[in-house]
Amino acid sequence: MDNVAVAQRFKAFLLIGAGLLLATLLGFNIGSENYAPLLLGVVIVIALSIGLFLGDSFWVLTIASSFLAGSFPILRGSFTPFQFMVTMGVARFLVGDIVLRRKSIRWGKSTDLLVLAGFMLVLTYHGVHDRFGMKFLGSNVWGGRNYVNVFVGLAAFFIVQSIDLKSKVWAKLPFAVLCVTGFDVVIALITTFFPSTIYKIFPFYSAVSLAGIQELLGTPDSYQFGEPTARLGSFGTFGLVIILLVLGSVSLPNLLSLTNLPRLVAAMFGGLAVLLSAFRTSVLQTILGVVLAGIRDLKWAVLLLLPVIAAALFSLSIVNSEFVRLPKSIQRSLQFVPGKWNAEMERDAAASNEFRQQVWRVFLREYFPHHPLLGRGFGFRSALAQTSVYQYNPYWDRDMVEVGNIHNGFFGALDAMGIVGTVFFILWNLRLLLRTFRVPRHSRDPAATALRFLALYLGVLILFYWMGAYTIGSFLPQEFALAGVFLRLQQTVAGDEEETPRISKRVPTQLAPIVS
Repeated sequence: MDNVAVAQRFKAFLLIGAGLLLATLLGFNIGSENYAPLLLGVVIVIALSIGLFLGDSFWVLTIASSFLAGSFPILRGSFTPFQFMVTMGVARFLVGDIVLRRKSIRWGKSTDLLVLAGFMLVLTYHGVHDRFGMKFLGSNVWGGRNYVNVFVGLAAFFIVQSIDLKSKVWAKLPFAVLCVTGFDVVIALITTFFPSTIYKIFPFYSAVSLAGIQELLGTPDSYQFGEPTARLGSFGTFGLVIILLVLGSVSLPNLLSLTNLPRLVAAMFGGLAVLLSAFRTSVLQTILGVVLAGIRDLKWAVLLLLPVIAAALFSLSIVNSEFVRLPKSIQRSLQFVPGKWNAEMERDAAASNEFRQQVWRVFLREYFPHHPLLGRGFGFRSALAQTSVYQYNPYWDRDMVEVGNIHNGFFGALDAMGIVGTVFFILWNLRLLLRTFRVPRHSRDPAATALRFLALYLGVLILFYWMGAYTIGSFLPQEFALAGVFLRLQQTVAGDEEETPRISKRVPTQLAPIVS
């Protein structure tokens, strides 16, 4: 009893001491009008509360956070919400599952582990050589963010497959992703129409509008950095998520029925958001998602869908050329379609193409021949991250290659992992892509929609990586996280599909004696 009383008194004194310390810190910062630490402390408390008290939905929110485009500049390390959430998730898993429940990690199939280890060993080799691009580990190069991103994503991949979450929990994932991407859209709109809010928002979240930054810099008509129109990438991601969510919940033929009219309207709204993003890549990703859904639902009849898509794009071109001039952002999104487009948009799209071609030439001629087998990893000289936007850099193309921003996924893989790592990387993505076509078309499992949504998004992500502007450091973390959920759900939903007919066949034989 004495020990219990002493323990209770110790806890009370500990709480009193913590309260006094907190009150002192609050009073000092408020008195000195230093509100930034207070706001940061509130964010940290909220994050810890999410990690400790969110329950089963924690991992749903963690995976959804991989869609957030911003980081936390106030922490001086470009840390993303996904990194923080996974870090808390690793702690929860080690304590709650490994230590208390004595569970083991589910490693998956041996073939997957083999191809996964093939390219991850190459990246790990570069990480050890570069001291993982971190100064406190003695590194004289940068690149730590990319190393952290990849290994955080890998941790999420294994943990998500090892935890036990019910299907109804994972069924919330597509809607959580929709909310997260919608948050980015709201931030982009606020900072576009009210640029002064950037000063207050950016320290805590970096995904602000480029158009708002341009206006603060005093560049009228949103013309800066070679961009004659505001590009809102968050619009493209948001619209793509809406369309894939609709296609994950209903088949393409049924989408045109009157009962699914709300879904059709939602898909059209998503398509408008994609067009307003001013990114050709967003439009191409959306088309690719529709084609993948067509392959799932129509098989070879998907070939009949291609002329329909082409007719829709040419119709927009005709409307713009002959009747009503579309907004500049939409015209830029459709630059790959023949038509009478705004000359400014045509020049901007042509400049973007020339930019990519020049970066590719530099990589193939000056960098790849020196590191063909294992690549260069993520390390680069820190001075390259300090270029000024007000001064022309004659070596911009080499600097782009130096930091791994080659604007081509295949070249980016060769640059980071060389031929050896890229071969394993291709095998890994090919195996994952083939599995995205093996999803049940009809299932009563509550997570079936989430599974089909993930299959479509992963299919688009993998196929578009090779020709898009992705880098390994930005592509792999999200792919790892989504692949972990997808493979887990594929096993769960497929298992339910196999058990359902067996149960239905046994019931009549068990009830027969009772009926007779």
